[in-house]
Amino acid sequence: MYYWIYAVLYIFFTIIIGQLLIEQNLKLIYFLIMLLLYVSINNIYFSVLYYIKLRNHKGIKGDRGVPGKPGEPGSNGTCIMSKTCGIANCKKLIDDTLVKKFPEYKRIVGKTSNNLQLNRKEQKILEHINQYIAILMPKCESYEGKTKEFIDIIEETLSDDS
Repeated sequence: MYYWIYAVLYIFFTIIIGQLLIEQNLKLIYFLIMLLLYVSINNIYFSVLYYIKLRNHKGIKGDRGVPGKPGEPGSNGTCIMSKTCGIANCKKLIDDTLVKKFPEYKRIVGKTSNNLQLNRKEQKILEHINQYIAILMPKCESYEGKTKEFIDIIEETLSDDS
């Protein structure tokens, strides 16, 4: 509605002002300039109207983009937010420490995960380590210090045990 009022008033004032010009060449140039101005203003008006209409509409879902860079690594199994949560992933922490200390444990774990049969010596080692893990797990879950300190405790008990 406002658009049509604006268009009629624009044309009306353009014709009235155009009648004030006497020379035909100036009149022609004036009407061409006013036509270009009218087209430009309409273009701006319809662009803004189109933007207002579509700005809150969701578009067509596109393909998934290229994966971004990985984020910063988190803390290694410790809870930073709360003092009472202890070490977050005790089993993994103990396993990683034992793998560093006993290279044959890594081979044994690989065999068990691939469902391969262990020989007598490997079974004995696995049994001994599982007992050790069973002792460490409750201590780890209730431990309130830092992960590095607990790793030091594990390594200290292993060196005493050897």
